[in-house]
Amino acid sequence: MEAPSPPLSPDDMSAGLLSCLSLLEQCRASLGLEEIRLFHHALRLSRADLAPFWRFGDRQYRRNRIYANDFCELLLLCWRSGQRSQIHNHRGSLCGVRVLQGVAVETVFEQTPSGLVASRETRELAAGSLVVNGHLDIHQVANQQPDGEDLVTLHLYSPPLRRMELFGLEPQQHRLRHGDDCLEYQI
Repeated sequence: MEAPSPPLSPDDMSAGLLSCLSLLEQCRASLGLEEIRLFHHALRLSRADLAPFWRFGDRQYRRNRIYANDFCELLLLCWRSGQRSQIHNHRGSLCGVRVLQGVAVETVFEQTPSGLVASRETRELAAGSLVVNGHLDIHQVANQQPDGEDLVTLHLYSPPLRRMELFGLEPQQHRLRHGDDCLEYQI
C-alpha cells in the first residue's frame, strides 16, 4: 500500500480548496443523495487546487484523502490504465463520484437470488460526469483507457466509508470489510 498523503495546513491550500472544505466542515449530519449531488455541482476546483492529492500508485489505483470528519469524507482517486476496483458496495455510506480526468467505466451489478452477482449495466463516464450511489448499490469502477491515459475521480462519502461488501463472480468470494480493515483495502 502506498504511503498516505501528508496532511496540508490551511496555508498550503488554495482558496478553491479551502472554500470546498468549508462546505464540508459545516456538516452536522450525514448527507443525503441530493445534498451530495448539490455539493459536487457547486464545486469549482482546478487541477492546481488538487495538485497535492494528484498521486498515483504503480500496482493499483490510489486513494488520496483530502478531508474527513464524522459525517463525510472527500477522496481523490487516481487510476492508471488497466487499474480497477473490486466489485463492491459502500454498506452504510452514500457516495458521489465526479470524473475529473479521463473516462471511467462503471459496471453496475445486482445480487441474484442464488447469491451470485450479475452484471446489469456498463457505462462510460467522461470527464465532468457525476454518479451518486446508494449504500447497497453494487458496482466496479475501472480505467480501461489505453496506456498513458490516466483517470482521476473525486469521491464524497457520507458518512465516511467504514464498511463495505466485496463481491466476486462466485459466492465464496463475497466478504464484508469494516473499520480499519476497510480503509486498508484498496477498493
